[in-house]
Amino acid sequence: MYLGVHVSISGKIYESVDRARRLGCSAMQIFSRNPRQWRALVLDEADAREFRRRREASGVKVVAVHIPYLINLATPYDDLYHKSIDATVQDVRETAALGAEYLVTHMGSYKDSSAEAGLSRFAGALDKVLQRTRGTQVMLLLENTTGAGHWLGGMFKDHGRVMKSVRDRSRLGVCVDTAHLFGAGYDIREPRVFDAVLDEIERRCGRKAVRVVHVNDSAGDLGSLVDRHASIGEGKIGKKAFSHIVNHPRLRHAAFILETPKSKPREDATNLRRIRKLVK
Repeated sequence: MYLGVHVSISGKIYESVDRARRLGCSAMQIFSRNPRQWRALVLDEADAREFRRRREASGVKVVAVHIPYLINLATPYDDLYHKSIDATVQDVRETAALGAEYLVTHMGSYKDSSAEAGLSRFAGALDKVLQRTRGTQVMLLLENTTGAGHWLGGMFKDHGRVMKSVRDRSRLGVCVDTAHLFGAGYDIREPRVFDAVLDEIERRCGRKAVRVVHVNDSAGDLGSLVDRHASIGEGKIGKKAFSHIVNHPRLRHAAFILETPKSKPREDATNLRRIRKLVK
């Protein structure tokens, strides 16, 4: 299996590969820039080249980049919409420059609009992004949310609607977040419920659409719409559910990436160890 964590890019971006290697990761996720600000700098070509070199020597087989939080491809406001499209295009290009396989994106908020309008805006934005980044192999993975407020993606019918609406879905996939599933009301403590989630994704988005699984326990209750991650076995989901998830035969091709809390030293190492003990 491919297993890793979201790692910091502090210092130089290529130092994140060293952090993943020291943890024994075969997969990793990063932000390519500050996730809470609009782009201030472009990725340095030499830094990207060094990232690729270190990754090649590290044993890391899958790299995902997570899109910044400010981007909103579902907004009804044109200025933010076009700014978000331009930023996503640049993020795809930088993901490609790093040699990473995936760019994980949320589906955005339709605040001051409607879910139907938001999904249409999001699909239209993806068409523009995919068209402008033709020639790259980067896949865009649509992450599920808890569905709180005006956020799209709390149910996989949203993913299916987008997949059917875009002109070219060959570079689209799905990122499943376990804490978000639980917060949205999917009781994945029951194996049959998680199996049904995979059935629905396959029906709406295609076989092997799930490329990344964010493996997070949940500090929030089932159906609470709360997005608060917890360390494995310390939240409301529990280790038994994760044993079923990480050993699922239909996810052997996917990368499992932890986004668990980092409030204590070596917390990533502890969570990785807990997951590795569950792998059969």
